[in-house]
Amino acid sequence: MDIASLSFRTFAHATEDDERVEQALRFASGADDVERSRSEGYHGNPITVMEAKITRSREIRDFFASLDTNDVRKLLDTLELRVDEESMFFLRLDKQEAYQGRIVLGRGDDVISVRGKVKSYPQSRENAINAMRDFLSNELERRSRKG
Repeated sequence: MDIASLSFRTFAHATEDDERVEQALRFASGADDVERSRSEGYHGNPITVMEAKITRSREIRDFFASLDTNDVRKLLDTLELRVDEESMFFLRLDKQEAYQGRIVLGRGDDVISVRGKVKSYPQSRENAINAMRDFLSNELERRSRKG
């Protein structure tokens, strides 16, 4: 497994139902535990920050398996933009879709941010990109073998 962990983070704004946002986060991450903290928006509006983390290889594989094939291809095609110098891999999920029981890459601000720690040796951005390329390519190959 080339990914050590996946961290999920989202916000529940004052206009949103915290329980629904947590439900979306739990669905997207598959995590049992969700940590909450309080924050404040620019205009003083209350915001609940929700975070979850998964570290087991099986959970991480299951997360990527839950993505649509086109979304896996999109991640592969945009890989250079998704890995930083610290070997972190980034993607965003549509929070509303997650609440509806679907895992879909998201755009805009109403998202669940996902950050993955890529294992590579020696640690470098290039090695992390190669590790993620192999991981995502293997996921696509596994799907094509399944039929």
